[in-house]
Amino acid sequence: MGLVRTLLPVSRAAARLSASPGRRLHGAALMRCLALDWVLLRPPPPHRRLAWAEEAVAVYRALVEREDPRPEHRDLLARGLTQHAFALLLVGRCEQALTAMDASLAVPGARWSPAQRAFLSHLRAQAQFGLGRLDEALDSAAQCVAAYRRPLPARRERATGGLPGALRTHALVLGALDRREESVAVYEECAGLLRAMSLRESARMMLVRPRVLSELTTGLRALGRYEEALSVGREARDAADPILAWAVPDAVQPVRVRLLEDLARCLEATGDRTGARTRAEEAVAEARALTVRNRAAGEPWLSVTLDCLADQLGELGSRAEELTARQEAVDLYTALAAERPDVYDPLLAACLERLADGHRAAGDGRAEVRATERGVAAYRRAADLDPAVHEPQLARALTDLSLCRQGDGDHDGAIGAAREAVALTRRPAESDWTAHHAPTARRLRVLGRALSRGGHHGEAVACYTESESILVGESAGPEADRLASALAATRSGLARALDAVARAHLADGRSADAVTALRSLLALSRRTGQTYVHARCVSAFAHARAEHRDAVVRAWERATGEGFPTFVFRYSGERSGDRRPDGT
Repeated sequence: MGLVRTLLPVSRAAARLSASPGRRLHGAALMRCLALDWVLLRPPPPHRRLAWAEEAVAVYRALVEREDPRPEHRDLLARGLTQHAFALLLVGRCEQALTAMDASLAVPGARWSPAQRAFLSHLRAQAQFGLGRLDEALDSAAQCVAAYRRPLPARRERATGGLPGALRTHALVLGALDRREESVAVYEECAGLLRAMSLRESARMMLVRPRVLSELTTGLRALGRYEEALSVGREARDAADPILAWAVPDAVQPVRVRLLEDLARCLEATGDRTGARTRAEEAVAEARALTVRNRAAGEPWLSVTLDCLADQLGELGSRAEELTARQEAVDLYTALAAERPDVYDPLLAACLERLADGHRAAGDGRAEVRATERGVAAYRRAADLDPAVHEPQLARALTDLSLCRQGDGDHDGAIGAAREAVALTRRPAESDWTAHHAPTARRLRVLGRALSRGGHHGEAVACYTESESILVGESAGPEADRLASALAATRSGLARALDAVARAHLADGRSADAVTALRSLLALSRRTGQTYVHARCVSAFAHARAEHRDAVVRAWERATGEGFPTFVFRYSGERSGDRRPDGT
């Protein structure tokens, strides 16, 4: 084939000098270059393959329409259009590829063998998959697999494809449809076929095998079958050996990067942190090499692998190295988001969240606030493009920002972020309350805390009261245990806010309003067994009696007709739930 490529200028000249015989010779040479049946010959770049396919189509179209419309030329025109569709797929022009496939089927009088029709179905499935038309792609992939399950095609037609490649496409589509177990089952069948092949047969599948095994590793990891994933992953790594990576770097290097990242995550899940770090470092090195060769293909993978490496470094306590890796990943995602904000702004925001977590773990509150603010800005840009998907993420990030600002002493900023988070959460909760009741309650609690710290105790009471009402209503069912900690945290915050309101009213001489707050606090203490709430109640009543005895006692008696309460402190052993990991 290399010789045929070299002689293409000669056949091109013959086509110009001798119309029909020269065109036939040149068309045969082009089709020979497009049929990549010798595995050790490095494939041509996609743009060159596309140029050859376009030229072959032009040659055979001229023969059919103007010079020699014999049946074999019609057959070759149809095959040339199929190769044109294949080349268009390689450069990502899926819609045009489908048009070329339709044109190949429309060639009048063209004869199609079963193998050629199966190959066309395979290409159609890949094009539909690339366009996101997954249901159509699933039908086409199933038809292709069914066609290849019939007797093998003639040897001269095997270069058009085979059952392993069709199974891989079928598994890819199933995975995209989130039918993960079915996808893994198809991958396992495909891997079994590849393992059973003779050396001669597997030579044609040298690029399919590492891809299938790597994607099977990813699927097993997604199902939590980590030991199996590690076993298959080692086999995939042997298949994607450095020699093959050197021969076909653009095809194999991304596979190796993805595989090493999967292996690192599986080792992490099985508790082998040191091994996970080693694999993550190898993945970063492979991604850097890929970036040197092909920036567009390498930088997204480099970002992913740096994030993986940072996770391992964080678990091993290497905070400085973790922050360095996370910052590099953020810088890469920032550059990528400038080019493709619809794809990379959400990824940038998630990476900034993890960077903020790293700064918090390192005790750098100011850096945590800055990273969180940048994450909110990225989620805001993403929400502008797709509100339904990204507004919930923006609300969560705003909640985190409020907590960061509270810790940094920026009370006004914390209140503003928390108010926006609550407003964003209320909108989807109106249509899907079951999914959003818990986030609504939590964000009301965070807003209540921010308001309390900013001195707005009355508004804080309203937020905590609504949060408690939501959680009490939802705790009546099977979610009681899951919501118990959140309810305890809310009641603790409400007790603090009511105490603060009562003290403020007493300080201003508004005894009647103070009694109203004290009565609410007493009712709260009686309906919960929390030690913290009861202690807060005892403290509030003791303070009121000690500092404002006459006024508060008279106001209490007027409001209730009873004497001012006295207490014996009780200990229930129930925790308040008011801790930072719960977000309050």
